[in-house]
Amino acid sequence: MKYDVVVVGAGPAGATAAKVLAEQGIHVLLLDKETFPRDKPCGGGLPARILKRYPYLEKHGLIDSYSSNVCIHSSSLRYEIDARKNEPILAMVLRNRFDAGLVSLAQQSGATFLGGKAAVRIDTSTDHARVTLDDGTTVDTSYILGADGMWSTLAKQLGEPHTNQFSGMCVVEEYPIAQETMDQLFGKERCVHIHFNIFEMAGYGWVFPKKEHVNIGLCELRHALPSLQEKKNLKTLYAQYLSILKETKLIPQALQSQNLKGGVFPMHPLARTYGTRTVLCGDAAGLTNPLTGEGIYYAMISGEIASKVLVDTLVNGEVHEQALSRYQKEWMKDFGHDHRCYFSLSKRWNLDTENLIRLIDNDQRMIDLVLTLVMQQVSIKTIRWKIARRFIHLYIRDFLRR
Repeated sequence: MKYDVVVVGAGPAGATAAKVLAEQGIHVLLLDKETFPRDKPCGGGLPARILKRYPYLEKHGLIDSYSSNVCIHSSSLRYEIDARKNEPILAMVLRNRFDAGLVSLAQQSGATFLGGKAAVRIDTSTDHARVTLDDGTTVDTSYILGADGMWSTLAKQLGEPHTNQFSGMCVVEEYPIAQETMDQLFGKERCVHIHFNIFEMAGYGWVFPKKEHVNIGLCELRHALPSLQEKKNLKTLYAQYLSILKETKLIPQALQSQNLKGGVFPMHPLARTYGTRTVLCGDAAGLTNPLTGEGIYYAMISGEIASKVLVDTLVNGEVHEQALSRYQKEWMKDFGHDHRCYFSLSKRWNLDTENLIRLIDNDQRMIDLVLTLVMQQVSIKTIRWKIARRFIHLYIRDFLRR
């Protein structure tokens, strides 16, 4: 078999890339070790700005529900920030349906999909690339796009593997619940609940209500832990978290954990996300929000950017690495500088978030500034000083009132 591009990994990054490539007439193979639909340990909450960048997600019915109310609780539960809008703040998806839908769109655009086949070896040189599958089949191609997750085969062979030093860990479970019960618990606005630094962990707990499901999870940002701090047992803490949610009447009393899953995700980009006839996207490249762990938005953007660079190289007949280096420059320009800022902020998870939430509570101006980053195509660089000035104002006002 011979293709212009082989995309390894059919998650949001790979499926988006395959769709864009196929739309430009590129002969592309999209492959994944899993058959679809398949589930993925994930909250499934997307920032609303993704709807503006990829309106086809709504057009093709890939969004399960919308949340226009987000409640952020302090670890003691004494304080909370109640953010409300008349439009979606977050869009919720069911990963088995969402990912399968993206693969279907890629196929409709002309991509060939091969599920249940893992890439076990990657060979590249200046004049060709080859992917060897787990059944011994080989696929020749001009370029390889790696979108096969944090433990990417391609990243390892490029000498750029991820490390546990810059990683996050989560446990998550999604529960089917009747829509009537969901309406009673979370309202028509599907109120999201986030618990900062719950159990004194460098991270948060979440309750993501969907149309007829509720997704509950815990996330620990391990790169934000002090060097001597012991890592938490998330499985044990999850049971305690469910108890707290029941005590505060956020979830049904009868809800019981039966299928808890864990996951690891990168929190820092690889030093180089391209190589000889290769590019890395999404989690394979470490392109996850270092402050929240959200990765779908950046996976889709990196897949889109990489595919456009590959189209140009194929059209122009360029094969040297310098041509592919433009990919890294483009994603850095798009969101990379924001990632650096978020990474710096993420190291401060262990600061006094209790007091931070108390200060921000009921300050609509600060809430609106933060929501702008979630809902609009806005870089944090453009409003960070507004946020800083507002925080200083709140701090001084609070000091003078004491």
